[in-house]
Amino acid sequence: MSRGAAVVAVSLAVVLVTMTATPALAAVAPSDGPTAQVENASETGFDAPGPFEISELRTGGNHPSAAPPSVRYVGDGSTAGAVGIRHVPADPLSNEPVFLQRGATLNGDEIRVYSTVFGDEATGEYEAVIVYWEPKTETVNGTNVEYAANQEVQRATVNIEAGYASAPIALNSHYDKSVEATMWLERDGEVVDGARWRFTHASAPASQQVQIETQADAWWYAFTTVLIPGIAGILAGLSGAKATLKLAGTGPRYSLATWGIVSGFGVLMALAGLYYEVATVVANFDILLGLSLFPIAYGGGLRMSPPTERIAFERKELTSALSLRRGEDADDSDGEAVPDGGETATAADRVEIPDEGYHDELYEDMSILTTVRAPNGGRLLPKKGIRPFFARLFASAARLDLSELRTKVKVSGSASEKIYTDPEEDVAVDHKPAHLRRRMPVWHRLPEPDEGEKLSWVTRGLFGVLTIAMIGLPLIGWRVGGTLMNTPTVGFGLGLVLLAIESYEAVDGSIDFVPAPRHDITADASLTVLQKEHANARTIEDYEEIAWNERMSTALEARDIEERRDKSAVQRFLENEVGLDLDVEDIDRPEAEPTDFEFEDKGRRDVAGDDDD
Repeated sequence: MSRGAAVVAVSLAVVLVTMTATPALAAVAPSDGPTAQVENASETGFDAPGPFEISELRTGGNHPSAAPPSVRYVGDGSTAGAVGIRHVPADPLSNEPVFLQRGATLNGDEIRVYSTVFGDEATGEYEAVIVYWEPKTETVNGTNVEYAANQEVQRATVNIEAGYASAPIALNSHYDKSVEATMWLERDGEVVDGARWRFTHASAPASQQVQIETQADAWWYAFTTVLIPGIAGILAGLSGAKATLKLAGTGPRYSLATWGIVSGFGVLMALAGLYYEVATVVANFDILLGLSLFPIAYGGGLRMSPPTERIAFERKELTSALSLRRGEDADDSDGEAVPDGGETATAADRVEIPDEGYHDELYEDMSILTTVRAPNGGRLLPKKGIRPFFARLFASAARLDLSELRTKVKVSGSASEKIYTDPEEDVAVDHKPAHLRRRMPVWHRLPEPDEGEKLSWVTRGLFGVLTIAMIGLPLIGWRVGGTLMNTPTVGFGLGLVLLAIESYEAVDGSIDFVPAPRHDITADASLTVLQKEHANARTIEDYEEIAWNERMSTALEARDIEERRDKSAVQRFLENEVGLDLDVEDIDRPEAEPTDFEFEDKGRRDVAGDDDD
């Protein structure tokens, strides 16, 4: 184990062990003797500060069965009336009052007393006594004594009228910490039996007033809280986006609609469930108001990435047409095939398809990958998704260099370029995008021993403790966040992020392909020329066929006309010279329409007949 690795391991161990042990040490630091059972201050003679005993403050009220949680009876039993406590949750999404639950945490500074009283016995003026306190433990004579420290008493007057009524009570604010609160009602100096409530109070920082007395104070607050951090956030966001695009090529490549849905869901979750903790963080670090522009500028900068281009990788392969027709290899046999005789088929029973008359067919293996031009040359191949995006931030994305490639052509359609790869390879392209790979936190940093040596049990034990502490980092963050700022969920989230960073490693991407020989492009070009010449020849043949058809059609029509003219002349000769009437002899006349020659000849005969008369 090297000296540097040992120093790093020891340092991490000290930090994590200290973070883990701090809350426990703080709880037992005052103890100088053996641990004993915790007792009340009144039982040990300890003079506890404050007017009320912790046992009294921990006493709750009498809750009627089948009634809402915070309802208590006042007056002479249930016939007189009831009083309930309601409050409006502090998050902006809630505007309806809800009943106070036992042990609930109130982040608002106001509660309302709702009363339903019948008759005059229980009506009148009451006094609400609210005691804020914190449980503490003190060691007295070897005994741990628990008492209510930092007691703060608040009194408010409440008028309960006949019928249904409500009255607000403004609570004292507690912004910096969470305190226990016990409330009860008194009438004429006497405690109303059973009318007691317990809850926890921690004021939401959003309701805290900023100390601004003059207009200059307002301008200075806006200048230091919003303007300067906002400008810094915008500049940092755009610069970070530019550096990110240089490393990763593009962002996660999600649509604006997707980002809108995710952002809206995140904001709703923060407002509904984590409003108090988010408000506490913002109140303690009000500079975050201006720095909130950083993620907006960063996201907008990622949207300004160069446009993506799709490149197709094509590998040609000749396959057997016979196998393609069968859908399987020629040597395979289908054991479930049964011939007409009803017996199980064998290889000899198969219908043989002769190989003659079939030719090899072309099979194309095509892969289309999305690329983006890198600022420093070449192309990056980014994969869509948030995890591949983080992987490209910490590892190198697959890079494609097409500057000296000769087997590429420009295409249109689904891809902008096509690259021909070697037909002898198994696949057209082998692309492995940058990705995140899981690893055991801390333990993966265990140094490799030299040849012939073994790591000591001390080293292994130390790394084992560090691994366990790292796995428990979210729980440590929960404790630390709750102790420091009363924001355990925020601490848990930060611990989870650190655990995720240590539990994953980024793996570089790669792309591998073998370009096809240069003559493949020439062969394709020659084939294209031949196909074009063949198409032109077919066109010429089609035109020649049309011309010959036209010529033959004209010759056939002339021949038909000549035949019909000869038939008409023979008919007239038989009727005029021989005196043979075709109608008397029951000889069918030729079914042919009279031609122009017949009409002209018939007209000449009619004129000659008129002259004889």
